[in-house]
Amino acid sequence: MNIIQEIKNIGHFFEAHFWRAVYGIPDKGMRLFGVTGTNGKTTTSYLLASVLEQAHGKEHVGMLTTVSFRIGGKEEINETKMTTLPSRKIFSYLARMKKRGIEYVVLETTSHALDQHRIAGIQFDGAIILNIAREHLDYHATLEQYAAAKERIVHYLRIGAPLVGKQDDDYVRPMLDRAEKNGLNVVRMTDADIQSTHAELSGSINKENACAVTLLAHALKIPDTTIQVGIDAVKSVPGRMERVITPQGVTVIIDYAVTPDALERLYSEVKKDLKDGAKIFGTVSAAGLRDRGKRPDMARAVAKYADRIIVTREDPWTESEEQIFNDLEQGLPADQQGKQWQRIVDRKEALATLLQEAKSGDVVIATGKGAERGMGIGNDIIAWNERGIIEEIVKSL
Repeated sequence: MNIIQEIKNIGHFFEAHFWRAVYGIPDKGMRLFGVTGTNGKTTTSYLLASVLEQAHGKEHVGMLTTVSFRIGGKEEINETKMTTLPSRKIFSYLARMKKRGIEYVVLETTSHALDQHRIAGIQFDGAIILNIAREHLDYHATLEQYAAAKERIVHYLRIGAPLVGKQDDDYVRPMLDRAEKNGLNVVRMTDADIQSTHAELSGSINKENACAVTLLAHALKIPDTTIQVGIDAVKSVPGRMERVITPQGVTVIIDYAVTPDALERLYSEVKKDLKDGAKIFGTVSAAGLRDRGKRPDMARAVAKYADRIIVTREDPWTESEEQIFNDLEQGLPADQQGKQWQRIVDRKEALATLLQEAKSGDVVIATGKGAERGMGIGNDIIAWNERGIIEEIVKSL
């Protein structure tokens, strides 16, 4: 990170305290819970909010995530394309929640937000660090700096508040060691814990997400039965391994996966469950003005499992799309261009092509957009609803 950003971050710190005061210190008297990590934050936030709703009633629980904002059981779509909002918005929402009688709040917390002090003044009554994998190196420069930003969530914990982390993650484990050495209430999530966890949501990553929530809820003295009911109540999360079954018998999976690690896990699990003779069709895309170094690895992760790939648009913003596509295509086998993979810039056309080619039993995977309601092109955000577009294409087939 450069010196200019560090100076900006000092301003962000005072800005957060200013808005906290303007909105009457709304977090005072509330119990807030932070969820961070590279992959799984949104789903974990949904699971934790559900458990808290079972324990304390929907009318007393709020949530701020990438996908939506929830206030007492009422959902608002997050159309900002930001996970953790600027401090003004955060304290504005907390003030709204306070007026509605919200006592428990789940806050999905990014490395940017932690680095920029967007939640300065807040104290968490519990936190989860899920995992650390390559992401946002356009901002943090190195994986070590990125991990250090994630670790700052520890400084927001109240004395005695539980910190749950994944024990076998090479970056998270040292964080837990340091926290424990400093007298924090550390709860380590082991492989045995994960394997013994049940969740209605499919996929091994969701077992980890559910396990982290279970361990945190245990530490908060929530009864086992209440915890399991809350976890089982979450049948799906918008844009997170969301499934659409077409009349032609094709399974479409919509997922936000934007890192090599997330794509590897998603595609390997789909491959494992694939019926004999069935094929995987997938999109490969990347946002502009973001970490260029991860793009070839993202494409490689998909190419290991997909029978058919289309490189397409995600959110180019003002970056050259030719540059984005070239970076991605470095991870694809050159001798398979036109066979295993091709480039179709228009995302709707790309999805339509895959859906037209797929047959009964095949799986089409669309990643990168998830439940977002906009696509950044140039300096504008155009309307985009991945599920709605897919349903529109399916209807026309």
